[in-house]
Amino acid sequence: MRRFLALALVATGLVVSHSTPAAAATPEIVLDFAGTTPAPAPAVAGARTGGQVTWLQDAPPAHLDPQQIYDVIELSTQLFHRTLTGYLEDPAGGPTRLVGDLATNAGESSDGGRVWTYHLRPGIAFSDGSPITSHDIAYGIARSFSEQGAFGPHYLQPALDPSGSYPGPYAGSPVPPGVSLPDDRTLVFTFAQPHPELPYLVAFPTTTPVPAAQDTRADYDRTFLATGPYRRIAEVPGVSLTLGRNPAWDPASDPLRHQYADTVHIEWTVDRAAQTQRLLAGTGTDAAAIMTANVAADQIPVVQGDATLSTRTLAGPTGLAKYLSINTRRITDVSVRKALNWAFDRGALLQAQGGTAVGTPLTTVLSPTMPGWLGYDAYPSAGHGDVSHAKQLLHGRKPTLTYCYPETPDDATGAAVVRTGLQRAGFRITPTPLNAGDYWGLIGATDSTCDLMYSAWVADFPDAQSTLGTLLHGGSLAAGWSVNFAKFDQPCVNARLDELAAMTDRAAAAPLYGRLDHDIMSRYAPLIPTVSASAFLLRGPGLGGVFLSPTSGRPNLTAAYVR
Repeated sequence: MRRFLALALVATGLVVSHSTPAAAATPEIVLDFAGTTPAPAPAVAGARTGGQVTWLQDAPPAHLDPQQIYDVIELSTQLFHRTLTGYLEDPAGGPTRLVGDLATNAGESSDGGRVWTYHLRPGIAFSDGSPITSHDIAYGIARSFSEQGAFGPHYLQPALDPSGSYPGPYAGSPVPPGVSLPDDRTLVFTFAQPHPELPYLVAFPTTTPVPAAQDTRADYDRTFLATGPYRRIAEVPGVSLTLGRNPAWDPASDPLRHQYADTVHIEWTVDRAAQTQRLLAGTGTDAAAIMTANVAADQIPVVQGDATLSTRTLAGPTGLAKYLSINTRRITDVSVRKALNWAFDRGALLQAQGGTAVGTPLTTVLSPTMPGWLGYDAYPSAGHGDVSHAKQLLHGRKPTLTYCYPETPDDATGAAVVRTGLQRAGFRITPTPLNAGDYWGLIGATDSTCDLMYSAWVADFPDAQSTLGTLLHGGSLAAGWSVNFAKFDQPCVNARLDELAAMTDRAAAAPLYGRLDHDIMSRYAPLIPTVSASAFLLRGPGLGGVFLSPTSGRPNLTAAYVR
């Protein structure tokens, strides 16, 4: 999603709900402009204090530096990083609320959405006890313009500095353009164009405060000051992180989080099979553990058939769409890209991942949960590929292609399926595992030598621009790194995306994105949609307060406690 997202916002709080006849309804989001969300967050019934929560993950995050955070695997950082606004999610399935986090509300808008004012809550502090001021938040935003924000989201930056001339705080002002600080408790954002989407933009870790005097730049991954209820107390880089209570966190300042557990232990290197076995047993410290990979494919029937285990599942659809991105700078022949789409075996890949418990076949760029989603299949094949059609397009050619994927056992299994399916049509596929911690940085580089790449996307906003405009707009490639993993750059598509992004009536724009989705895939085939993911996770029998996030499809730990 680019900066042009426009949602009609009302000053007292608006329910934003989108649907199309062919699409699943998008969960509604309530924006709290009135600042009525209570802080501290209401107590969780039955919760108690003490104990350790364990979070199991199959790969380490690329970054813990807030301005570098973007990937969904970094969401456990919600426990130690705070932002101007944040999402308050309902475990009972009610509407998600976008509320003030460090700020008192979702923002105060004037001049038709060109000016936004945020007032900070009292009692907010860094983990060293020093108070958080508007200057710290402005400095954090400023960092995002520099190399210290290279891997983070880039929505707020071009909105504040359309010319791209601001270099960040190391070579320029510590306050970015478009931001003014009337006092230590107030930030004012001023834009040349209306930006009614700003409450969403400032929910990114881009707005996490950083004290200038303690900015260690590249080392801030290891030395960050926490602002949430937990702080780092021990770490084995790339292996594990242990969080303890942050004594400077004031629950009266936080409407989103609790501090029930004494410690949260995060293990970064536990693969899907090991996560499954540990949570099936659910003993010792794993009694209060949560897995983040889906239950192993061969154990899904076991869980489904066990009434006790079924009570410990976190299951449901997510907005996560999975693809094979095709490097269009290397594979320039559209007929080869189309042949890849015709040959691909979605059914085999989904079965290898665990079947319908963990997803459904995806034939579109947009997730079925996205407003404007158009259900189509530009390369229909009954789910298992049309090899003869692919061979017709190849005319006897047997292209040799590298397939890059994260170096995890689960992804290795998927790579074998990808290779087998495409080789049926004559493709010669060279599996190329890449270090999981470095993976997204490597495939996002515009000079990447991967031909095919595993990729996935969760939209940043409930608007199709947040998928098509982010993954397939060529304007992002000039920076040298982009989530446009396909390196796709078609001027007519770029222009159309800009036209749609500028539409202020987003309900009218939504179906136009669905048509553009179809046009891009049928004409250019820059990627292969594979699976619309669902979650099928297990929690330990001694873990309470954890539920599936409707915005990320990952476990929400903000109210986690040990039973």
